[in-house]
Amino acid sequence: MPIRPIYNIAYLQEHGPSPEDELPTTPRARHREAGLRFFAVRRGQGGTQAFNGVVTKIAYLEDHDRETVLREFLDENSQLVEAKNRRALTQLLGQMGRSWSKLSSEVLDDYYENVGSRGPTGFGGQTQDCPFCGEEVKKGGLPSHIAGKCEET
Repeated sequence: MPIRPIYNIAYLQEHGPSPEDELPTTPRARHREAGLRFFAVRRGQGGTQAFNGVVTKIAYLEDHDRETVLREFLDENSQLVEAKNRRALTQLLGQMGRSWSKLSSEVLDDYYENVGSRGPTGFGGQTQDCPFCGEEVKKGGLPSHIAGKCEET
């Protein structure tokens, strides 16, 4: 009996890490045996975490570069970056394992304005002036500004 090709594996070999809904066939046990994996954040013992909609799982192969997998996940799930501050998203990604946690610390620098980015603050875009240099900063962002950018401190 001829061996049937595993279309999902071939697709991922050609296209790299991809959203689950782009796979040509429904994933089966034999795909997993052939090296197919999924990346998606989870809440505790439950299912996939949702922020401002459903989180898109990323299909990848064991031999894919993990940084590429993580970047594809973040690009496909931009609502996570918008809904979570950097520290919270680092912790959430860290639940996927130590190697993902370390990698997310490095990769997230490209998804936030600065390392101290705190995400949504509830101030609705309000600003305030720095008492030292007079620069206009987002309300709630003064400590970060003073610690990093303020030339007068």
